[in-house]
Formats: sequence, C-alpha cells, structure tokens
Amino acid sequence: MKNPFNISGRTKVTMVTGYCLLVIGLTACTDKWDDHYEGQATAQYGMSDNTLWQAIKANPQLSNFASVAEACGFDRTLNSAQVLTVFAPTNDCFSKDQAQELIARYQTEKANGTLENDNTVMKEFIQNHVALFNFSVSGHTNDSIRMMNGKKLPLLSNKLGNASLLSKNALYSNGILFTVDNTVEFLPNVFEYIRKDADLDSLRAFLYSGDPLISGRSYPQFYYKEFMPSLSVAGSIKDGKTQYLDSVFIQRNRLFETLGNLHVEDSAYIFLAPTNEEWSKLVEEYEPYFNYREGIDKRDSLVYRNTRLAIMKGTTFSRTFNTDEALRDSAMSVNCVREYAMRSLTWGQPFEYYQYYKPMNQNGALADTEVIRCSNGEVRKASHWNIDKRMTFDQYIVVEAEYSSNRKDVRRAYDAQLKDSVNLATVTEYVVPTDNAFRGRVWDNGFIEVEPTVSDNIYINFYLTNVLSNIPYDIYLVTVPALASDSNATIAQRLPTKLRCTISSPGVKKDYKSVEFSTTPNAIDYLLVAENYTFDYCTYGLTSANMQTVMEVESRVMNAENDVSFSRTLRIDCILLVPHGSLQLVDALPASEPIAPSAQGKPGVLLYPHGQYTDRDYKYWYMLR
Repeated sequence: MKNPFNISGRTKVTMVTGYCLLVIGLTACTDKWDDHYEGQATAQYGMSDNTLWQAIKANPQLSNFASVAEACGFDRTLNSAQVLTVFAPTNDCFSKDQAQELIARYQTEKANGTLENDNTVMKEFIQNHVALFNFSVSGHTNDSIRMMNGKKLPLLSNKLGNASLLSKNALYSNGILFTVDNTVEFLPNVFEYIRKDADLDSLRAFLYSGDPLISGRSYPQFYYKEFMPSLSVAGSIKDGKTQYLDSVFIQRNRLFETLGNLHVEDSAYIFLAPTNEEWSKLVEEYEPYFNYREGIDKRDSLVYRNTRLAIMKGTTFSRTFNTDEALRDSAMSVNCVREYAMRSLTWGQPFEYYQYYKPMNQNGALADTEVIRCSNGEVRKASHWNIDKRMTFDQYIVVEAEYSSNRKDVRRAYDAQLKDSVNLATVTEYVVPTDNAFRGRVWDNGFIEVEPTVSDNIYINFYLTNVLSNIPYDIYLVTVPALASDSNATIAQRLPTKLRCTISSPGVKKDYKSVEFSTTPNAIDYLLVAENYTFDYCTYGLTSANMQTVMEVESRVMNAENDVSFSRTLRIDCILLVPHGSLQLVDALPASEPIAPSAQGKPGVLLYPHGQYTDRDYKYWYMLR
C-alpha cells in the first residue's frame, strides 16, 4: 500500500498514557548528571566515559539481557546520548532460553507489522527495565520511578518492584546501571491485560479491532495509529511532500471515549469483563436488537459496534468515586450521569441508567467475579452476567412534543391562490406555569397545542428516534388538558378530543394503526397506543430524517361533534416508548411500597427504569395524572 504520509526513515509509536513516551529518540539529553538521591553514582565495569551499552556488553553476567536488547535494536539507544537508568537482570535469573523466547516473539510481532514501541517484548521487558534520566539510591531511598513503558515502580534502597538490587549506582556517560536478581514484574494495565487473557479473546477482538495482530474477519478500525507530523523530524522535500526522518505515531482507540481511558496508567478503574462464553451468549441475544435496514451506510459495522457496546457500555468504574465504602451501596460507571439534576435534563426523569445498586451482594453487578490486579486498577472476569439490559441500553425513549426537533410536520394542503401547500394547523409550545396545579405532573413541564386552521381534522407527525428492533415496547401518548396552561380555561376550551395514532417505519410496507381514543376532560391521559410492540428495524444512532420511524397523531372528530362534545385541538405532552411492562398504571398504591408521602393513596404512574423490582429501598418516579 502506498504510504499516505510519505514517511521514510525510522518509525516510532506510543500509546497515549499519563506519561508521554514521545521524548524517546527526539530529545538528546546532556551528559551532566542531576543525581536525585543521596547515593553516590560510581564507575564500575569500565571507565566512566563508557556508555551503558558498552558496560552491559562487557559484563558476562548480563549476556542474556544484552542479546535481547541487541535483537530488538535497543543497543543503539543504550549507546546514544539519551540519559537512562538500566536495571539489568543477571544470567542467574534470566536464562538463555528465556532470552531466545523473547527474541523469537519480538521478531514474530515485527514481521506481523507491529511497530517498535508497540511490540510486547519492547513494552513488557526492555522498557520495563529502563527508566528515562538518572536515578541512584541511598540507604534512605523510598520512592517510585516511571519506567520507559509508563509503569510506576517502587524504588527502595535495595529493591525495584519485585527485584532486589545486586549492584547499585554504576555511573556511565549516558546513565546509571544496576543489576537485579529477578526480571522486573510487568503489571499490565486494564487494556493490556485484556489482550493477554485467553478467557477474554472475544472482548479482545472487539477492543483491539484494527490491530495487525488480530486476524480473522475485517473488523471496524477502532484501534489505530495517528501520525503526528508536529512531533516528527522532517527531512527533505520530494515532489512537494515532506520526507520524515523520524516519524512519530500515537496509539488511539475510538472506544476509549465511551468506555473510559483503560490504558492510562495514572487512572484507577474497576473493569467488568465477560468471559468468552458469556460474551457469545450476550452477542447472540443483543444482535437482533440492532437490526438495521439493508442499504444503511456501513450497516454491518453499525450492527457489530452497537451490539458489543450494548454489552460493554456501563462496565467501567472509576475508583475516584467508587471507593470500597461507596460500592457497598452502588457502583456508578463512567457512563452514569452522576448528578441527580442532570439526569432529569438528560432523560426527562432522574433514571439511574448505568448505576447498579448493591453491586457486591449476591447477583450484584460485580458479584461472583474473578479479580485480576492491574497497574491502573483491576479487571473483574464475569462468567455470569448480572447486568440487566434495562439498566443500560434498553431505556425509556421520551419524545417531548415541545421540542421542535422531534416534530416532522402537520397536515398540509395545496392552496390554489398561493400555488403552494400550506399548513392546516398551527403549533404552539407551552410551559406549565409555576402556580398551576399540573406543574410537576407534565413531563419536563412542557407541551404543545395543535389547532386546526380549517374546519377539518388535522394530524401531526413525530419522529421516534433511537428505537431498537425486536425488543418489546409499550408505547404511550401522553395528553394534557387545557387547564395545564390556563387555570381559567373555559368549558369550550376544556372539551376532550378523539384521536388515533399511526406508526410508520421505513422499509415496512404496512403501518400500525391504534384504536381510536377519547381523552379525559381536565386530566392527563396516558393512552396505550401499542402494547408489547416490536420494530422490525433499529434506528439507534441514525441521524437522517428519512431513516426514522414516524408516529402520526390524528384528530378523529366528526363535524356534528366538533365544538359540541369534542374539540379537534390536540394537546400533546410527549410520546413514551418504555420497555414492555415497566410503566404501570395503578388505582391505589400498596402501603408496603416506599412511595413518597405526597404521592401515597393517589392514582398515578409508577416508572420502573430498571425493570425488575428488588427488595432494596427502591426509588420510584411517580407521575400524577
């Protein structure tokens, strides 16, 4: 393939972490030493003007370490002006066979197209034994240093991590050399661990899709490398294009924006990971929910991505606000809207999506998992999935009528005089006054009034966006009385109306038509347009208006009834698409249920955003009618 960047010369890549490795090979440090500790760095195994590589090569006890460094091309860095501190394992703890195994792995990954700083041997072995700049130790040292791969390791007077220091503070022209009695343990971060565990191969294929080491089907490119010309070393101009002598790439992953920065060393996460068997079950269950119409741009990628994000969104928990104490009550994922007020703004009600109560209890979200320690938190392997889809992606869809973006059009007719089509109805948006009795009982305290401009029935169309396919909904039309905007509305203004709803979906030949409804005077109505209704096609994430499902609300008042017993004026609060059975109309509330005192004993609506009822102190969202 032709190189789109016209990159020549050496190539480097780095993962975006809290510590930037881009300085490697870009900045030449001086050979003036800034000793950070009280310890005295001294010359050993050669003159002080020798390089680290010369010292390592000359030491027979470091021959195995030297062979790996040389095979990986790291000998050039050890022989350069770059200032480094090296902790080299001796042959007593690092055998020739182990060295050869690492060399073979390095060469295999390189042959498969893995760039140097993304090679696991470079990251997990070489860079795990080398730190930028000089560090020496004394009898009082108790610190931590960051290795070249970004890992922070504790440095004591006699140890680095799990390895004891055999020789210390050997000073050379470009750094300090230590020898250690063990290979320094590489502790992967959450993202790195997923790549290693065979039980998580299915999850790995998703998170690392686009990686050259992942073979098989052609996945979407979530995991990619971005060329950074501003950080690269430019050379000559050829055919009007810059030739780069030293090219720097940054490792990116589009999924981090949704799932959290699982690769960042300075973060601390709990990450819930389904095993391969659970992953297969969930994909099989969830994939029909994301059945997009044929002909949709990148349809297969949408199905693949959204099915798997439906599993994984809501499974990353920042330790910043998920302390051990907090987890006794609830686990708030990075996808949870933490502020109560913002939840109402986001969903129209304070639903607790992506937050899980009593996660450590039996059948809790984090219960019965295998815990693996990582450098930036922990992975919890789940062989049984305890997260209900109604706690994550199977959400209430609230189509607020007063938002113009939710409205498609009203009934129109051709005007011969104007030689154009004109609206046969006007739409007025209302906010329920603060002193009105219906304040707090209307969704988002707003609604519309649709009035005919002619003596005929009218209709208005709404977009039903982000619907899932093959999953049952109960669809409600919520209407309000004239009293919701004017407490002094006349009897004529307060007349009820008759209406019918029609649902039309792109690609579906037959429309769904509801029964005819009559609204209740002076009351909010929840009209059950369709029960246990499933859509053939998913529209989740689609922005094109032509791809949306539409619901028409049509007045059905006969001429003889108009302005006598019924009105053709429509007053619409919203359309609710709720998981089947999760919105319950009741005539009386059981005293045993923890309803707010102001709502007890009154008819109304209970909203169960999470579906299954539990015996915890459950919060109801109560809508009076």
